[in-house]
Amino acid sequence: MTAAVLGPLSSSEPALARGLFGHLGEGDLLLADRGFTGVELWRAASAGGADLLWRIRSHQVLPVREELADGSYLSDIVTAKDHRKRTDPTTVRVVEYTLQGPGFPEQNAPYRMITTILDPEAAPAAALAAVYHERWEIETALDELKTHQRGPAQVLRSRSPEGVEQEVWGHLLVHYAIRSLMHDTADAARLDADRLSFTRSIRLARRQVTAQAAFSL
Repeated sequence: MTAAVLGPLSSSEPALARGLFGHLGEGDLLLADRGFTGVELWRAASAGGADLLWRIRSHQVLPVREELADGSYLSDIVTAKDHRKRTDPTTVRVVEYTLQGPGFPEQNAPYRMITTILDPEAAPAAALAAVYHERWEIETALDELKTHQRGPAQVLRSRSPEGVEQEVWGHLLVHYAIRSLMHDTADAARLDADRLSFTRSIRLARRQVTAQAAFSL
């Protein structure tokens, strides 16, 4: 986890996401699902030099400008008000693919993603498709936070917005610390960090704490 942002229930995810873009830069790859489409958001996310790989909605029109050797193609995206004239386009590369085999649902249309990486030699379409599906690992991280770290059926104790915010940041920092320890351990053992158990790691960390500090918020 690179950064996090908190906000009221009335704030949308795309609006909150803008608060994270300042933490992105060259060498970063930002993955996002269909809820984050929009040229303004795309330009804001890539302004710092980060590369993007976002899934887009199936009805979005993406004219083929140039077909590439790996099956992807160059296109452009525009704002809604520029849809007809297309006077201020942003060039993107489009990757389309399907998933087949037992366990995969039937697809009426292929998955479509757009990326800032325009050179297929730098990132082939098959590699981008594989990387995008690792985005679902965020669900595992959320499960680690809400179920194993916080505890099943547990809620935040605070009764004020300030206290809730403090608790949330506390949980995020603890999760980051545990995951950082797992990453360093995996690197030292030359293992994939995904092979290490978060549950066992946090249990080990808790056993090292001789006195649990507690205070009322």
